[in-house]
Amino acid sequence: MRPMYLSLAALGLLGGCSVWPVNQDPAGMEYRREANQIIDALQDYRRDKGNFPPTLAMLTPSYLPQLPHVPALTYRPSDGSLRYAYIPSWPQLRPVRCASIGNRTEWRCAEHIIDQPM
Repeated sequence: MRPMYLSLAALGLLGGCSVWPVNQDPAGMEYRREANQIIDALQDYRRDKGNFPPTLAMLTPSYLPQLPHVPALTYRPSDGSLRYAYIPSWPQLRPVRCASIGNRTEWRCAEHIIDQPM
């Protein structure tokens, strides 16, 4: 009888776990919000100066008080695009890589079983 209760308790705990769609976990959504702040600042910079800044550091303090923390952030000044990678929390432990589509706040994200450089 006792093993049956333990099995039911284990199933109950596992049933309470949610699996998030790619980049929809709480951390991924926060990283995307922070990356969107950078993209908005990049668009403002380009509107004012005619091109994207050579580095993201040039956005502070005029366009952003400070750069938001987005892990493994890569910036491409030629088109103002951003990329970032992170590992979600359990139960999804596959690395996720996201890339902005140009300098817009539209993102393409995918899980990767083997973490490779972006």
